[in-house]
Amino acid sequence: VNAFNPAAVDGLMCRFTLSVGSDGRLHDCDFNQMLDLGTAPDSPQTIFDATVAALTGRRIVVGRHCFGCTAGAGSSCGGATA
Repeated sequence: VNAFNPAAVDGLMCRFTLSVGSDGRLHDCDFNQMLDLGTAPDSPQTIFDATVAALTGRRIVVGRHCFGCTAGAGSSCGGATA
């Protein structure tokens, strides 16, 4: 929390990538998937319901664990984001 870097937010994986569970459920990131946090109620819940239009501008489910990806230079599955 103390290392939060607002410049890291633009490159966060949850802004551009979805995680898909083996059952087709959508999650904003792999951390949310492990915590069983699905997408926001007004977003598609499964890959079967997803369309580009429905996912554009979606709200992202966040929690305290998100500070891990926004600390310092940022973090994602692909490495540094800022």
